Amino acid sequence: MRFFNIYFFTALLLVVSAESYAITHSERAVLIRLHHELELSRSMIDEAEQAANPQDRQHIQYPQLKNDLNKILQGIADAVASERREPRSLSPINGDYQ
Repeated sequence: MRFFNIYFFTALLLVVSAESYAITHSERAVLIRLHHELELSRSMIDEAEQAANPQDRQHIQYPQLKNDLNKILQGIADAVASERREPRSLSPINGDYQ
């Protein structure tokens, strides 16, 4: 009986912990919407880059901004595509564009 209790509680713990990493349908819908909005911002970044004055003393680092946006988009796409969230190591975004 003791082994049954140990196995039962271990199985219960695994089920409960697995559910805590699961993505919900409503969260997935919001992430899809966020991904779409961020995709739209790509064209605004391109437009701002084209409108930038090359004679300005300070320049926005558009390539770095685009690189960071791509990392964020990939992270969202990975979260939406997976049924479960597994812990993983992510590369940091730069965040400094001047």
